[in-house]
Amino acid sequence: MKPYYEQDGITIYHGDCLDVLPTLSPRVIVTDPPYGISDKPNTHVDTADGKRGPRGGGVNTWHPPSDWDASINPEWCRLVCAAPFVAWFGHWRKRSEVEAAMPHPIRCEIVWAKDMHVGPPCPLAMQYERIWIFSLEGVKPQRFETTVWSVPVIPTWEHKHHKNQKPEALMLRLLSWVPTGEVCDPFMGSGTTLVAAKRLNRQAIGIELEEKYCEIAAKRLAQGALPMEFSA
Repeated sequence: MKPYYEQDGITIYHGDCLDVLPTLSPRVIVTDPPYGISDKPNTHVDTADGKRGPRGGGVNTWHPPSDWDASINPEWCRLVCAAPFVAWFGHWRKRSEVEAAMPHPIRCEIVWAKDMHVGPPCPLAMQYERIWIFSLEGVKPQRFETTVWSVPVIPTWEHKHHKNQKPEALMLRLLSWVPTGEVCDPFMGSGTTLVAAKRLNRQAIGIELEEKYCEIAAKRLAQGALPMEFSA
């Protein structure tokens, strides 16, 4: 497949990761697959007097109804484990399902502690996210780290290119810790993983099904992310 973007060691493919992954051989997978968000979008039924009615649907407002991501796809897990190291962002409810489906054993878990809660009480308002680390033969990180990372979320008043866009500081910290080698993000979104990789002078590949996000990521990379040395 011809790359959508290819420059300075960074490559973007516009396509389905199930089709593209078998053609690649990255050392590290870093990704936030959208499994587990297959609820219906929020809806409101206006009342007769024109006022906003009660909320219906699930907990999201950002995507149309779907069911493809209701459960973990074993084929996806097999393909992603073609890389010897995988860092997977996920919801706590999905850990046992993901762990059971992954060919690699889970080695550790990072807790991203956010500076605000990002959901309604259910029964507690979520203020963190998990990053599960799977690897074929143990983990040889680049630097010392702890299991809890306190990194602020992108402020509500700041423009976000993608609904699930990660803070660049978080991805810089993660890519500075994971083992060396080419990084691949099979659910690239707006390309923050690639931007962080470019800043750290790492080779990286992004795969994205929606072309609008490929375009956004390419523009972000073209703006020029200056190389840097990361320190927590």
